[in-house]
Amino acid sequence: MPNFYHLKDLSSNFEDYLKTIGDLEAEKQQIRSKEIARIMKVKPSSVTNALQVLREQDLITYRPYGPIALTHKGKQIWLILHQKYKAVKEFLSDTLEIDHHMAEVLAHKIEHAVSSEVSERMFLLNEFLNTHSSCGAGIREKLHDYYMKETKESEKTIDREPTPFLLSFLKAGEKGTIHKLKGDAATREKLMNMGMNRGQDVLVERIAPLGDPMEISVRGYSLSLRKSEAGLVIMK
Repeated sequence: MPNFYHLKDLSSNFEDYLKTIGDLEAEKQQIRSKEIARIMKVKPSSVTNALQVLREQDLITYRPYGPIALTHKGKQIWLILHQKYKAVKEFLSDTLEIDHHMAEVLAHKIEHAVSSEVSERMFLLNEFLNTHSSCGAGIREKLHDYYMKETKESEKTIDREPTPFLLSFLKAGEKGTIHKLKGDAATREKLMNMGMNRGQDVLVERIAPLGDPMEISVRGYSLSLRKSEAGLVIMK
């Protein structure tokens, strides 16, 4: 079983960098910083800063203008990150019966938000239901019947709406529509003065190497938002 607790010292932003490097390496590509910047939609300077941090943690080998590769330690962490994403995605698609495409989108958004313990429990539940075929199939069949029954009942009374999520969950290049603002009155007023109003579309342009701040586009204007502030904006 993957040891998800190995991820406790790595921020979500650096996890994304490590996953990108590992994915490129798995495709047998020679990895350059400009390719990472293109895929992650960030500035080359942000990539350079992230690479230096990952090198200091002995996760990659890297020198300026040279190729980039995962170390043995980096490969181990990359494999765990993939197992974590897979655990979340399978829980959403196989156990909760979320549409596979939506499960992939949601898994990318929430994989960084779940703790190591939650990741481990999701992995173990998936493994249990997959390996104990008679029991697992019975549980999933009962869940399916219950989902279908309750979904039909709810559709009789209300229109189904997209599941809300926090602005801080979005990655560079992703967008959503503001549904609601949290926080105290002063904080909400500050956000509204920045153009963060209900129904307004928001595009995440860039995220700093350490995950803070986020650069977003609202009404055609570029704004810088702390991640704690982004966590107060509920999107749809």
